[in-house]
Amino acid sequence: TDRAPDEPALDNGAQVLTYEEFLEAAEEAADDLRAAGIGPGDHVGVRIRSGTVDLYVAIAGILLAGAAYVPVDADDPDERARTVFGEAGVAAVLSDDLELTVRRPRPARTDDDGPSASDTAWVIFTSGSTGAPKGVAVSHRSAAAFVDAESRMFLQDEPIGPGDRVMAGLSVA
Repeated sequence: TDRAPDEPALDNGAQVLTYEEFLEAAEEAADDLRAAGIGPGDHVGVRIRSGTVDLYVAIAGILLAGAAYVPVDADDPDERARTVFGEAGVAAVLSDDLELTVRRPRPARTDDDGPSASDTAWVIFTSGSTGAPKGVAVSHRSAAAFVDAESRMFLQDEPIGPGDRVMAGLSVA
């Protein structure tokens, strides 16, 4: 946000957030999570319509709070959401309009240590087509290594920067 606070960060064709607005919205979501006692070591379910700015604000807010996100497509059956969130042991769920539902109330967190590299960043679940869905936890270290490897392969000459656009065309789940 320091290099280009007024440049578009998120643009879904109907709504645009600058980098500064995106950070402010994500920090507000993180503050709400911390106030609910959510932080490092916790999992937060995400069930927000794809293609919305709120989806990315929720994910960034969860990560800023130090927790891990567990996505379920908004259109998936309620039974799948219950299964995935139950298996992942989510402490809270963020849904459309960033509505927070706390499943395990705890005292507010005041620590701001954030996650370690070995902490879980997100948990992704299989489709469950051959049985019950199974979750795979991805650590912050693994996520950073993936981004680093991708940038070394595809962005050697021109790194992504303000003004570039990346299409998020796949399901977040």
